[in-house]
This record gives sequence, structure tokens and C-alpha cells, in this order.
Amino acid sequence: MKGAKTPMREIRLRLFGCAVVCLLCFDVINPVKICSEVLNIHPAWFFLVSLAFSASIIYGNFNDLIYFSTKVFFKSILSIFFSSIEVVGKENIPTHGPVIFTGNHMNQFVDAAVVLTTTPHKVGFLVAEKSYKKKGIGHIAKAMESIPVARPQDTAVKGPGLVKLDGNLLVGKDTQFTKLNKRDKILDKKSVDGYMIKSVVSDTELIILNAKDHDDDEGEGEWLEYDILPYVDQSGMFDFVHAALAKGNCLGIFPEGGSHDNTHLLPLKAGIAAIAFGTMDKYSINVPIVPVGLNYYRGHRFRGRVVVEFGAPKAIDKDMYSTFKNNKREGYTQLLNQIEESMRSVLVTAPDYKELQLLAAARRLYQDPTKVTSIKCKQDLARRFSMGFAILRKKYMANGKGYKEMPQDIQDVAEKLDEYLAVLHKWGLRDYQVSTLDEPNPAHHYHTFAHALVVMLLASIPTLFLNLPVGVLVGIVARREAKEDLKKSRVKLHARDVLLSKKILYSIVAVPALWLLWGVVLFIIVGFSFKATLMFLFCCPFFSYIGVMAVEAGMMDIKDFRPVYNRLFSQFREEVVKELPKQRVELQAQVRALVRKYGPDLDALYFPEDVQWEQIIRHHLRDDDATSKEKTIEASKSDKASADDDSSNTGEDSKSTMNDGDKSSGREGKEEEEDDDYERRVSNIPGPEEAGRRTTSTEDESPFSLLPEFSISLGLQNTESSNDFIQEYVQNSLKKSDTHKKTVQDLAGLSLSLQEDSSSQLVEEEEEVERGNEDEEELEVAADESDTELNESKKDK
Repeated sequence: MKGAKTPMREIRLRLFGCAVVCLLCFDVINPVKICSEVLNIHPAWFFLVSLAFSASIIYGNFNDLIYFSTKVFFKSILSIFFSSIEVVGKENIPTHGPVIFTGNHMNQFVDAAVVLTTTPHKVGFLVAEKSYKKKGIGHIAKAMESIPVARPQDTAVKGPGLVKLDGNLLVGKDTQFTKLNKRDKILDKKSVDGYMIKSVVSDTELIILNAKDHDDDEGEGEWLEYDILPYVDQSGMFDFVHAALAKGNCLGIFPEGGSHDNTHLLPLKAGIAAIAFGTMDKYSINVPIVPVGLNYYRGHRFRGRVVVEFGAPKAIDKDMYSTFKNNKREGYTQLLNQIEESMRSVLVTAPDYKELQLLAAARRLYQDPTKVTSIKCKQDLARRFSMGFAILRKKYMANGKGYKEMPQDIQDVAEKLDEYLAVLHKWGLRDYQVSTLDEPNPAHHYHTFAHALVVMLLASIPTLFLNLPVGVLVGIVARREAKEDLKKSRVKLHARDVLLSKKILYSIVAVPALWLLWGVVLFIIVGFSFKATLMFLFCCPFFSYIGVMAVEAGMMDIKDFRPVYNRLFSQFREEVVKELPKQRVELQAQVRALVRKYGPDLDALYFPEDVQWEQIIRHHLRDDDATSKEKTIEASKSDKASADDDSSNTGEDSKSTMNDGDKSSGREGKEEEEDDDYERRVSNIPGPEEAGRRTTSTEDESPFSLLPEFSISLGLQNTESSNDFIQEYVQNSLKKSDTHKKTVQDLAGLSLSLQEDSSSQLVEEEEEVERGNEDEEELEVAADESDTELNESKKDK
């Protein structure tokens, strides 16, 4: 596929840089030396003049230069820590004026760095004042012109005595409620955001406003310790933000309030609504709000992957603004609901990791392995599976947990998927490797082994001396700090969001320090000259990067060589090699059958190419966050309990509990690798009955439009089901532009041939389905159009 065209401005800059280097290589053509000799002026004067001009440019554009230098720096850092950063929907970003970017918060300051490097605008972020004052993160935040925000939870103090909830009444024992400010909050371990005080009755009784936020009704009456969240006046911060937006600046904000490692959005804070309404109220500027979906795959691990998706911008409409003028709380609620819907429309979410990995496995089985699908299409398909399953869960289940109350066929497929993933995890396999287990290829295995050996040998020296010491050290420190953060947090599951941020921060300091240490050793002990030592230090970044790339390539080869190693075990040869490929084919057919069965019931998700995600969320999934919130609190409480029990054994616990966040969640880390590995190896996978055939999907391709083609190529026994789907596809496609006519005609002819082969089945279907005759007539029309165009083309020839 042809790559993107390089902008002419960048081409000119590259050519200019090459020309300058060429001119400076020889004194004969060096323009400075020539002018110096002709004009009889010492070259130092040219240097001083150039230095003065450079200083004036830097002084006049200091803030912009610092910002874009930071942006380039983070682009380099992220390109090392992530294997790829893919962007979807960049055309949704307004080209001019102020913009508010609102994203999910799953990786601490890495989230801001990712947004910073993928947006064309200069973006300032709202940063917690606690982080703003820290070394390292604080310096970076100041360079990016971020705005510090004082949060109540950062100044929380432990309250005296104990409290228990009794309806809307909070009862205390040895408490001093009369000393509280009415705007303060009470936070116990049963609430997430804290209780707002309506009125203080006495030192031991107060009435609260949001008792419904208590997450465990059965826990009412239990005496609990609590924290006091003092009221923080943020009016000055809001005034500063409103003025910045009025000047045309762009703002980045993570409205969940804090970083977490959940698989869904947390409740949004009202700050973003106050900013948007305040700017419109004071300056009459309706600032567009662009949702940013940060979808991480192994985001807490080195060489993970991230997909950044920008959604359509949202703005305050007239009705919402009039509601705000009459009732601020109601106006805030409406805008927050709209922002939440837009954010969920650019994310792939699930209540927990187990469901997320099952949905990812189902999506991979549904996809056609012979097609290289665009990242936009893949994200769209993953979101259809996620939201479709959420709608079915809400429809069939009262409690919203698990899948045990769903229809039996869904339960059966879910259990089989779980067993299939367990086998992959046990033997260290990837899904893309299963199709070729029973087709050994010795030549390919020898090549893979030789390639891995050569690559690892080349990477051994830079990796052992420049990368490995830092990697081991920062990994240990990051796991220790993640464990501490997990104890303090009420929403984190495994504190994975802490891991990568800490690794990057410590690596930024530790890697250059290690290079300098080796430079000192070479200069003082080994006896290198100063120039040789300086050359070594200049080459260290290049050697480190080569080491990272080589190790990654070698690890990919080792993963591909794993099935060959497993063949040494008789159990693998007898149980896995013979049975697992058949099990995968059966699962693939069952997943596609479920899509055909339940898909039409999800009309808005199943048929349209461009799904109206926000409408689906508003009409079907508005209450789904309550279930996710309950699961988050339960999981975080259980994790903290286990962390407290094992706190005496710090070293072992940091390895077993955290282990980069993988062991606590089973095989989810490995399952998240499947998409990355599949993309890299898809070109080597032969398709079913069509080995070697490969097509490339377009950007605006509908994920479900892939099904008719590969359902036929698989030779599915259920001809009736295949024919039904083709009829539906033809009906939808007839409404498209003339550029799709040939595809429609081919499918219409194919459908007619299937009709003739299964005429008895179609007769029964026509008796049961009222619209059968209309489908047949439309297919005949399509076939007649095909014959007519064919005859006209013959006449023309």
C-alpha cells in the first residue's frame, strides 16, 4: 500500500539540512570561510552575529520553543516505550479557535503526553496541584504551560471518631461535626466521591445530600473510619481558564478526576461543565469539546500499543444554556451526560477484564484472517461487540453481572471461549498461531530460529550494558510505588496506571546517568581519549534504540518458535495440535452464528455503516455505569485487603501481586497482545480454502460488510442463513452510490445461485417471514440490472 505523501515543507527542510551539511564539509565551498577570506573578516564575527540573532529569536518565542521542544522530546520517548501510536478521527479536531480536549485517564501523565503528541494544537492541561509541585512531573507540567488545580482529596484529613449511615442521616461516635464547614465532604470507605453536607444537626449527627452514592446498602449501620475533605475555593483557577479559552488557547482535561486502571469510565467531575458554561457566560464563546479515547493495549508494559481516537466535537446548545441559566445543577448534569456519551463513543469498554478479553477473542474469531483491516474499522468492530454485548446483558440479566442469566447459546459460546483462551494461556500460544498448528513448516521454523539467534546476538551488547540495568531497576521501583498507590486509592484495581508513568520518569534520569557512568569508566579506567569518549556518548542513544528494536524483533521470533518447542511434549501433540485448530474453527462458526442470530435485534449496531454511538449509549446503556461502578469498588476493596494482608512480605508481594499487573488478572495481558501480534503476522496466515488470497479494506468500510464474503468462502453448512445475510446486504448496498454497483451485482448473482440450490429451505422461510417475497423481488431486480448492463456493454464493444 502506498504510504502517505510527505509535505513539501518538510521536503524543503530536509533538502536544506543536507545542503548545509555538504557545504560545511569542505572549506573550499564553505560560505562562511569564503566570505571571511574575501571580506577579510574573522569567522568569529559571523559566529557572534549568528548567536545574537539566535538569542533574539529564542527570547521572542521562548514559551513556544519550550513547548514544542517538550513535544518533540515526548514523541521520542513514546516511540521507544510504545511499539505504535495510531490515530483515528483526526479530521474531527477544529482547525481554529479554542478547543477543550477531554479524555479518559488510564496512564497518569502518559495520557497527557499522548494527547500532546497527537494533536496539531498547542494544548495546556489541568494538573493536580499535588503533582504540579512534585519534582520531575512538575517541571514537565510547567514546561507544557499546564494549570495547577487544588483538589479536596489532596488535602484530606482523618476525622475523629467513627461514622455510620442511616438513610440520609450520618451518625457519628466521638465526632465533632459542628466544626465542619457546610461545603466540606465526608468520605468513608463505602463512598467514592464523598457525602455532601446538607445540614449539621449536632456533633454526632448531620444530614447528607447524596446518600444514594453509598455503594453497599447492606453495610448501613456499620461503624467506619472517615476522612474530611475540606472545601477548596477554585474560583481563581476557573477565571484563569475562562480567560485563556477566550484568548483562543486550547485546554486538555481528564474529567474523571484521577488516573485509574479500570476497563470503563468513572463518573465525571463537574469541573469541565463549569469551564464550558463559564466561558460562554462571561465571554459569549461556545467552546467545542472534543472527546479523546485513549485505548491502551498492554499500556502498562514496555512496547505496548495505543490507539487514540478523536470524536466529533460537542458544544452547548440553546436549550442547554437556557437550562443552565435557570438551574445550574441541571445544566451541568445535561452537559456532563453529553460529554460522557461522546467519550464512551470513542472507547471500547467492559465491566471487567474477563469480559473485555472474551469480547476481544470473539472479535478476532469473527474477523476474516485474509483481510488486512484498517485500525478505524477494527476499533469500530470492537465497539460494536462491546456495546452489543452490553445491550444483551441489560436485556436478559437483572443483576448485570457475568453471563450466567443470558440465553443458553451465548453461555455455551462464552464458556468455550474461556476454555479456548485457557489452553492458549497454558501453552503460551497466540490465536493467530492456532490455524497452522497442524501444518508444520520446517523451513519457516529454521528461518525463524536463525533470525532470532542473529538478532539476539546483535542486541546482546547494547541491551546488557545500556538497557537491561535500567529496565530491571525501574521495574522494581515502579512496582513498589504502584503497590503504595493501590493502598491509598479507592478506584484502582491493580494500580497498573502507575507502572508505565513511573518507568518513564525514572528512565529519563537513569538512562543518561548510565551512559555518563560508562563514559567515565572508558575515559578514566580504559584510557579512551576525550574525543573517543565523546563519540561514544553521542552514539549511546543510537545503540540503545537499536538494542530495543532488535530485542523486540527477537521476542517476536521466540513467540513464533513456541509451538515448535511445545511439540516436544506428547500432551501438546495429542491434545493441542490435533484438537485446537478444530476447536477454533467450530468457535469461529458459532461466534458468527450468534452475530447473525442476535445482530438483527441490535438494528442500530448491526446494519448501519456509520453507527450513532451516542444515541445507542443514551437509549440503551445509560444505566450500565452503575454496574461497572459496583464492580470497581468491590475489586478495589478486595485488592487492598490482599495487599494489606501481605504487607509484611514486601519483596515477594511486589512480584506476585503486581508483576506488571498481569498475574492478578490471569491471562489478560497476553490476550491484549493478540491484536499487536496479529497485525504483524497477518500476512503469513493462509485463509480458509483461499490460501494466499488477500484484500485490503478501505477506511470507510463497515466491519459487518465483511461477513457475506468470508461466510461463503468458509463453506458454511447453513446455506439458508448465508443467503439471508446476503439478501440483507444487497438491500442495503442498493442504496449506495454507483461505485458499488458491480459488488452488488456479483452478490445478487451469488445469492440467486444459492436460492436455486436450497429452494426447499427458501419456501419454508417465505411461509414464516412476511417480507420474503419482497427480498426475492429486489434480488431479481438486481439480477435484471446486471443482465441489462452486461448486454449494453456487449453492444458497445
